[in-house]
Amino acid sequence: MTIRTLFLKIFIWFWLAAAGIIGVLVLMAWLSDAQTLPERITRGPLSEVLNLYADSIARTYEQEGIQGLEQFIRKSTKDTSTEVYLYDNDGKAITAPGNDNIPDVVKEVQTLQQSQRITRAFLGRTTWGKMVAGPSGKRYIVALRFHAPGVRPPLFTTSRIAAMILTAGVVCYLLALYLTSPLKKLKSTVQAFAQGNLDARVTPELGNRKDELADLGREFDQMAERISTLIASQKRLLADISHELRSPLARLSVALELARKNSPPLATPALNRIEQESERLNEMVGQLLALTRLESGAERVPAETVLLEELLQQIVDDANFEAKPLRKEVRIVELEKCRVNGSAELLRSGIENVIRNAVRYTAVGTSVDVALQWKLETAELSVRDRGPGVPETELAHIFEPFYRVSAARDRASGGVGLGLSIAERTVKLHGGCIEARNAEEGGLLVTIRLPLAPNSHHNGQAQAAFSPASLASG
Repeated sequence: MTIRTLFLKIFIWFWLAAAGIIGVLVLMAWLSDAQTLPERITRGPLSEVLNLYADSIARTYEQEGIQGLEQFIRKSTKDTSTEVYLYDNDGKAITAPGNDNIPDVVKEVQTLQQSQRITRAFLGRTTWGKMVAGPSGKRYIVALRFHAPGVRPPLFTTSRIAAMILTAGVVCYLLALYLTSPLKKLKSTVQAFAQGNLDARVTPELGNRKDELADLGREFDQMAERISTLIASQKRLLADISHELRSPLARLSVALELARKNSPPLATPALNRIEQESERLNEMVGQLLALTRLESGAERVPAETVLLEELLQQIVDDANFEAKPLRKEVRIVELEKCRVNGSAELLRSGIENVIRNAVRYTAVGTSVDVALQWKLETAELSVRDRGPGVPETELAHIFEPFYRVSAARDRASGGVGLGLSIAERTVKLHGGCIEARNAEEGGLLVTIRLPLAPNSHHNGQAQAAFSPASLASG
């Protein structure tokens, strides 16, 4: 399975590195402790220590007597749990005679040279013996019996190794959390900014951090501030231009009517063309003003209940009336009772824009199918035309202001690229969502989802408007 989150990558790799270091330390300790106690006694630093220790025993006996030796032995036994025995050169015990294999070790040492020593194991305990010379030159046999065989250092027991690995895991978890938490905050802020919250900033979420991630957050905030300023300036410019264009357009309409009265019949086609372009410009200015109000938040959704099925029936009747001269049709294929909270006028404007857009692009002799369904807590409105559709790569952009698809949806269609933008803003203002996709049978399918009003009651019966009288009522 591919690990996709930076947090898990940092956490797992740090933990594996820490566990690897612990494993190497354990292995080194185990290798250093791999020799048995007899092997370490026979060679290495421990062997030299035992030689000096044996010389000290013989020296203590000659200088302090048996009482001093016994005191020395008691202290050694208490500190190291090692039993000490001293014999003369003939094998006679000077201290208390040892048991188990001590006599055998002493006899075997008698056969060796003075510099040689032996180690023997008995019942899991190691016995060491050597012949030494005291300060007087007299020879003695020293036998040492160790308390237990060599064991691994207690630090590296199984439970302690597991505890070290778990501790390393906790430390790595906290470190990974510290490194990635700013990235999560930055991600959430970027998502909020992308969804239209231009006031979203990440610096307040980072606290007093002074590292590179904090620098990245500050750079993002500076970029967001510049983008927010540019967008606000653009919106103000559109609003100002739209307002300023209203007065010249009104004067143009008055002047056009005066020109009609004082012009010969030959000028009528030109005046009609002027009037058509003036009306188109006036419509575009009206749409710009509506879009500016929606984006600026000037529009407020009133807390009124809208009978969505009745509103949709009215819109479809009007659109069907306008579509008939174009040899097109708008029909309702499914209509269920749905109640939503919001503004009937805003919803009418948004839904009309979607349906008019579908009428504009559906093929001559075909119909635009409209359906309203109750789905759980959502009213789902779908509008499907039978036009050329939209390329898949451009579907995500058709709700942007002034965005136009180059193929089959050019300026000759008569649109200005604002209708779907107004619809999208209106739907979001009501807490819903809108999406578009190409239908399997051809054409574009636009789906609007709006949250139902609380305490709505679904009667379970589809109110389909199939009657010809209904279609012709516009």
